[in-house]
Amino acid sequence: MIRWDAEKDRWLRKTRGISFQEIADRILNEGYIDILEHPVHAGQEVFVLRVKNYIWAVPFVIEEDNSIFLKTAYPSRKLFKRYGGSDEKTN
Repeated sequence: MIRWDAEKDRWLRKTRGISFQEIADRILNEGYIDILEHPVHAGQEVFVLRVKNYIWAVPFVIEEDNSIFLKTAYPSRKLFKRYGGSDEKTN
């Protein structure tokens, strides 16, 4: 199960043009590139996704019931440098 905060979802749709539902659909369909440990926040991991020809970071935590809680989503220049290029599977 993938969950998120409804208010954060509204903010993401308004400011970044992406919804947690779109992200969850990609994750569930194995449309992510990688999963990394969060470099700053202990206990968090980061999905790496290709969205609209750019690389996005999606920090998340695994909750006690084993559900995934998405924290936010943002385009990442650092990850684009690492994973950039075309990937037909995830476009």
